[in-house]
Amino acid sequence: FEARSKDGTMIPYFVVRRRDQNGPVPTLLYGYGGFEVPLLPGYAGVRGRLWLEKGNAYVQACIRGGGEFGPGWHQAALKGKRQNGFDDFAAVAEDVVRRGIAT
Repeated sequence: FEARSKDGTMIPYFVVRRRDQNGPVPTLLYGYGGFEVPLLPGYAGVRGRLWLEKGNAYVQACIRGGGEFGPGWHQAALKGKRQNGFDDFAAVAEDVVRRGIAT
């Protein structure tokens, strides 16, 4: 999925939930966006057993500041542009609600 941030930049994000789920469920939204460290999707046992198996959803946002898309993506949220990362996170939160994934 992608969400449109405040400045128009499209922010990718991943959604993990059971295939048979319809409608909004409790959702954990996570984003890092720092130090040019890429936040890559992967399985974590604690999330799987304690969160997903209970019918909840997990959303991982690739906000600017991280290293998911190279140095330019990282630099787009440095110093005076740090607000971009926060705007990105908010845009993803609004998008998952709009799509009916979460409330």
